[in-house]
Amino acid sequence: MRVIEELEKAQGGQLFRKLGELAGISPSDAKRALEAMCPPIAARLQARATQPAEFEQLLNLLEDNESDLLKEGDPGSDEVKADGLAVLDDLYGSGDAARTEAEMAGRALRIDGPAMQRLQPVAAQLVLSLLSERVQKENETTEAPAETASEHSAEPAATGGGKSIWGIFIAAAGAAIARAVMNRLLPRRRRRT
Repeated sequence: MRVIEELEKAQGGQLFRKLGELAGISPSDAKRALEAMCPPIAARLQARATQPAEFEQLLNLLEDNESDLLKEGDPGSDEVKADGLAVLDDLYGSGDAARTEAEMAGRALRIDGPAMQRLQPVAAQLVLSLLSERVQKENETTEAPAETASEHSAEPAATGGGKSIWGIFIAAAGAAIARAVMNRLLPRRRRRT
């Protein structure tokens, strides 16, 4: 899975060791836990990206996320936990639903439930960090002139290579971001009364 491959490189290759220490489990168990938790989080973010009314919230999350958790941030910080819990609550509809999913994944993996619950907010933040980093890279490499909104909606974005969940998500998010940017850039018409 590409998400895990990218996380293996995070924080100089030390991310899973740090996560294991945070949760009181081995680095290999921390990796297995994230392998179980990241795809459902990414799928929920993908669903969010396809719903225009809710996409604005995802766009705000991406703008707030600076990808520093991938490089050097403390995965055990209160800020990471609070932000991750807020993301999970938003994606799952409640904190209880998110915790239930973490507990079910923990039982399937035979990893302690509280350890999974400590890692789940970090997993949410890591998925957002990866997405934010990927979108930034895509924006930097895209040097083509801006297309009109009608051209953009007719052809889906071809970003995020591959047929993985992550690639599909990036493609959907890229198209939605482009639509949102175009909507923000186009002048709004006001009715005069």
